[in-house]
Amino acid sequence: QSSGKSSVLESIVGRDFLPRGSGIVTRAATVLQLIRTKENNPDEPEDYAIFGHRPGEKFTDFSKVRDEIQAETNRLAGENKGISERPIILRIFSPYLLNLTLIDLPGLTKVPVGSQPQDIDKIVRNMVLDYIRSPNCIVLAVSAANTDIATSDSLHLAREVDPKGDRTFGVLTKLDIMDKGTDALRVLKGKEYPLKLGYVGVVCRSQEDIQNNKSLKNALKAENKFFENSAIYKEVKDRSGIPYLSLQLSKLLNQHILKCLPELKKKIDTQLNERKIELASYGHSISDNPEAGRTYLLSLISDYSKYYRDSVEGSTKVVENNDYKVGARIQIIFQEYYVNDINNLDPFDELADEDIRTAILNAKALNPSLFIPEAAFELLIRQQINRLLVPSLSCALQIHNELRNMAIYCQVAELDRFEKLKDKIMEVVTELLKDCLEPTEQMIRNLIEVELGYINVNHPDVLTGISAVLSMLRGYDENPGVRELTNREEEKIRSPKRINSKATPSFIIEKDTPKEFEERVELGALPEMIRAEGRPSAREALEVKIIKELMLSYFKVVVTRVADIVPKVIVSFLVEKSLSEVHDRLVHKIFTQTGWEKLMEENPLIAEKKANCKNIIAVLKEAQKVINEIRNTKFD
Repeated sequence: QSSGKSSVLESIVGRDFLPRGSGIVTRAATVLQLIRTKENNPDEPEDYAIFGHRPGEKFTDFSKVRDEIQAETNRLAGENKGISERPIILRIFSPYLLNLTLIDLPGLTKVPVGSQPQDIDKIVRNMVLDYIRSPNCIVLAVSAANTDIATSDSLHLAREVDPKGDRTFGVLTKLDIMDKGTDALRVLKGKEYPLKLGYVGVVCRSQEDIQNNKSLKNALKAENKFFENSAIYKEVKDRSGIPYLSLQLSKLLNQHILKCLPELKKKIDTQLNERKIELASYGHSISDNPEAGRTYLLSLISDYSKYYRDSVEGSTKVVENNDYKVGARIQIIFQEYYVNDINNLDPFDELADEDIRTAILNAKALNPSLFIPEAAFELLIRQQINRLLVPSLSCALQIHNELRNMAIYCQVAELDRFEKLKDKIMEVVTELLKDCLEPTEQMIRNLIEVELGYINVNHPDVLTGISAVLSMLRGYDENPGVRELTNREEEKIRSPKRINSKATPSFIIEKDTPKEFEERVELGALPEMIRAEGRPSAREALEVKIIKELMLSYFKVVVTRVADIVPKVIVSFLVEKSLSEVHDRLVHKIFTQTGWEKLMEENPLIAEKKANCKNIIAVLKEAQKVINEIRNTKFD
């Protein structure tokens, strides 16, 4: 700060255009591009400036350039000495300039002013470092000659990013106001703080000269007179002054560009290739030719249908190792969830022994039988077989959901360009899956109905009734004590039980009831529901064991059959049917319908990205062209 940066820049340009004042004035980086134009061009003003934020507007009055810089600085950084990281782009065109690009950065400061942050020094320092850290940048370190060079903030900061001094160029200002008896000759010769690019001493206008409206042209004359008449700087006068500085900076920039050219070309080529790949990922442009558009639409439908099939069938093109694809997930649902669930179904977890005893007694009714009635077995086993319906339907629904999710997250990249088309495809596929689910569920219901409709006890894997009875009676025949106990219990069962006489009678005796009939009425109140309760007799326990053995044997056979057939039904009626019909359904519902053109309207976000990518590619191609021209240019 206050080392004379602005004066140096104005002297190089030859125009008064930078804001001035006390304290920190440059509060946003100004990218200053000096462009040499042809002399005596009748179509263009001699000198003019164009701002990056106001493209196409030419400023010929440089006092207005100063005002615009001040206004843009206030807009970016606020009006109270704040700092902005966003740069101001300014191009100055003149036939008297050398082609040069300079970036005017805020001066290094120590103390916050006004409402500036307390860490303003760190903010400015980091901002400067962000620019000068690039190895493609030449650091123009401006220091005042009337201060000790060892305390120069600019040289100190430059050394952090350029410790060998390979790309740091020193500028000493205020040579004309040094204390008597002191000079900066040793510094200019590089003996105090050596830099490979060297130093240039300059004499710019003082604040008094600016207030007195001393022109830059007269200032250059005064500078030249100073070096001509100075006995101290006589030996370096040919390497001092603003004209020499401008020439050296232009030469240094050109030489530095040539040095950095191979690496720059490599980076540009890499970025261009990356952008071309990005542009290709957004898909080809849709032609105004309707036939070409229909062809492209059909190719998208085919790509989607192929991805749908490949995801289910496990094509290597969609194989990943971070998650199971839908085909593998379906297999896992079948084997690890559905089959395990129904195999673990206990036919008796919702069926108590009392329920079985009640069913047996109901089946016997008025005709006590020697053996367990088949009606009781069939009633009980049907109840358990019917329990297989819910998990089977749930399995079908879960497979349906997996297919639908896969359809929603289908990885056909080009579909992202056409949001309406993607939504329509989702709608058609969802409808297709729903149409496939309904017959699948009906087929599963039919399967369970078939099992309920005919109880095939003659199946070779089903335990026969005789086998179950023999197994249960084997221990009964070998133990006479058990047989005697059983007979006594059976006798108790046959004996009539008296019901509590205090209960309300079930039969009301009218006054005119014959006396002889009245004496015979001994019935007590019957409860509304009578079912098996209490400890079972030995016969009842034996019957329950036999029927449970038969049920378990038959239930295992049914579960095995259902566990095998239900997945086949789901695959055949839901999975394979959707695979075989998805392409034809999409063609019928989208391709052959009118209004398909609206579905091919690109997603605005994708269209914007595509346009930006094209613009960047154009800029990179222009950069390639410029680099090739520079490579073929010989600099004096």
